[in-house]
Amino acid sequence: MSAGKDLMPYRKERALEDTAFGHGFTPARLFPLLLPVWQVDVRATTVDGKPYELIDRYLERGIAECGLGAVAELAAFFALDEVLVDRAVRFLTGIGHLTGTPDGRLALTELGRDSHRDQVRYVVERQDRRKLYFDGYTSRPLTRRHYDAGVVTFLTLAEARAADGFRLLATTKGFRRETLTELSGYRDREHYNLPHRLDRPESLSEECVFLPVYVIRAVRPGGGIRCLTYGQAADTADPELSELCEQAPEIQAALAHENTSEEEQRTRITNWLERKGLTGHRPVRFPHGGWQVVLPSSAFQPSGPPLPRASLGSFAALSTTVVRIWCEDKELREQALLDRVESFVKARRRSAEEVAALGAKVGRQLGSGTIDLPALRAMAVTAGRDALVSSLDSLN
Repeated sequence: MSAGKDLMPYRKERALEDTAFGHGFTPARLFPLLLPVWQVDVRATTVDGKPYELIDRYLERGIAECGLGAVAELAAFFALDEVLVDRAVRFLTGIGHLTGTPDGRLALTELGRDSHRDQVRYVVERQDRRKLYFDGYTSRPLTRRHYDAGVVTFLTLAEARAADGFRLLATTKGFRRETLTELSGYRDREHYNLPHRLDRPESLSEECVFLPVYVIRAVRPGGGIRCLTYGQAADTADPELSELCEQAPEIQAALAHENTSEEEQRTRITNWLERKGLTGHRPVRFPHGGWQVVLPSSAFQPSGPPLPRASLGSFAALSTTVVRIWCEDKELREQALLDRVESFVKARRRSAEEVAALGAKVGRQLGSGTIDLPALRAMAVTAGRDALVSSLDSLN
């Protein structure tokens, strides 16, 4: 099994920055967890959506919207060969989209009407088998983003026990099989990776697997605790997983057991600073529980040691303790901002909107306020960053 740090495709600091500067909350603690998930092998008769063939879509439109009800009428209306239309009508009848009326005309079935309405060719699949994923506490289905096997990794129990740096959570609740019949009531089926219809679903097997996440305990402006949860699929907070971690008593109890005293956290930060060769700098704890350490400009280099300039204004995650890294040197913070923007535009072709959004976010992060593109360009000119100026001028 890979080390725990390899389970997530991005660094912890990215999640902390999203919490602070994407949501406006103050990160206080970070918990790397392995959430239990039910992997259920489901057998059912399903109705799934597939792309329309062009002629099939227009034939169904002709029947639904123009009242055409015979092969000859459809062929004449669309200026198509009758043999071709007859073949298409037979196909649409065979997949359950068309039926005959008592007077011998063609009409859309319920499945055909749904397909015409949604512009998706729904097809009945007999005895389909698929794996569906549900959280281990409420048996609520996971969203589509968790079905990308190239990004999301579900661990077996043995793999989870071998994962470094992540706490394994358990569940005492079995999979609630009633959930399978309740899936028909979900409206946003695409969001949950569900077929258009799932008839007579049956669980063939259920296995508890584990999903790596970062749970960040944060403080809202004005008070109040939030638990934002970050999965492998994106470095932005997952709304459904965040709701689960905030509401499941078992998860909240596990987080409560991770409490570390203020002195232990201070020692952890102080030891980290000493390892970086930054002795004599004391971290400060704010009333809401967050930590910050203010360092001189000499502590930052374009690339460490002791600390890379990219860490300025960001966070360090030391086990579950979070500390923000700061410097009062305004010129250094501006250089760090330009570094971030230049790295961003060099990675691949960016739009003006993307660069402006990054400048606004990093500007807030580094205490410069919301920085727009003209302000970014002026800052780059003043700093003599000619290559960055040229890149900004070429944005579309």
